[in-house]
Amino acid sequence: MRIGLINAYSTLNLGDAAIYSALRSLLPDADLEARVQDSEPDPSLGITFLEGRPVDCSAYVSVGGDIFNNSREWLITKAFLKNLGELTRHPGRTVLFGQSIPRSCHGLSFFALSRCLRRLAAVCVRDAQSHQRLRKAGVEARLSFDTAFVLEGSEPARHAALALFQASNLDPSRSAVVSVRAFDSMYTHDNELFVDRMAALCRGLEQADLTPVVLIQSRAYGADNDLEVARLIAAQAPGTVILDPFLKDPAVPCWQLAMAVFELAQRVIAVRYHTAVLALATGKVPFHLHYSNKGQDLCERLQLPGSALGDFDPAATLHAVLSAPCDGFDHHALRDQVRRDFEWCMGRLTPLERP
Repeated sequence: MRIGLINAYSTLNLGDAAIYSALRSLLPDADLEARVQDSEPDPSLGITFLEGRPVDCSAYVSVGGDIFNNSREWLITKAFLKNLGELTRHPGRTVLFGQSIPRSCHGLSFFALSRCLRRLAAVCVRDAQSHQRLRKAGVEARLSFDTAFVLEGSEPARHAALALFQASNLDPSRSAVVSVRAFDSMYTHDNELFVDRMAALCRGLEQADLTPVVLIQSRAYGADNDLEVARLIAAQAPGTVILDPFLKDPAVPCWQLAMAVFELAQRVIAVRYHTAVLALATGKVPFHLHYSNKGQDLCERLQLPGSALGDFDPAATLHAVLSAPCDGFDHHALRDQVRRDFEWCMGRLTPLERP
């Protein structure tokens, strides 16, 4: 059984790589095919990456995260139209699972997206705001959580993560792992202000006897590359260490190594959404500085410690981070729910199309 993963993005963003691996886990007997823009996609994810889009598949799953961002507020971008086109090629054989409808998708773009989604076999989103908007627009959407919640850690990944800490002379039990990102028209925040405040938070963590560790979550394209931001923060907070999980080890995918880093660390401060997801999937409770509806939803529905990035004050955040719980999240129940919701979506396909 061949299943096409459509609207895939990149394996250089470990959140997206985690989603692809999660679908591999959810569809163990299927041949999964996808096209990404990487010149050398990660071969450890169990996906067949094609030069062109998947065709003639038994079913298609729309993956990725905020792929329906539309940066031209009152018009529709070519990238947005391309994503819509993928949805409408085989609507009766297509399900959308674990995605969000970002705030930038509104007006004409949201009208066009809703019209497409009403034709699909099943739609399941990962945040309550997207769910409410789609239901109001007449889309029979289901509410779940991010696909990556089905993932689990591994002993090889824990050994690799410990080696990564040791190579930088770090004690995981005295480390606070932080994720960062740059912002652009998709997510509008002041980059310079963000760097200044994050550097101040890192200096505060040092004063609290914790080593600030910036983990690179994405080495993808444009603003979706964390390296420059991490280096700017480390320049202002010289005690900050940068860890890069993008090692070419076929036994340990980048997302699994990052997951083990979060599990071993004393504390996790998540700016990026999948830092929060992968930490939670190990039972670790992150402090989430969210910048979009998906992160806000995660904090509200799971009652996580955190705040909106726009309200980020380094001193207040440091106090909140040090006061918050850091362990004890029940990831088993959430993993089971995502599996059930995915089975429901696939069950909406006609019998001949079910994997």
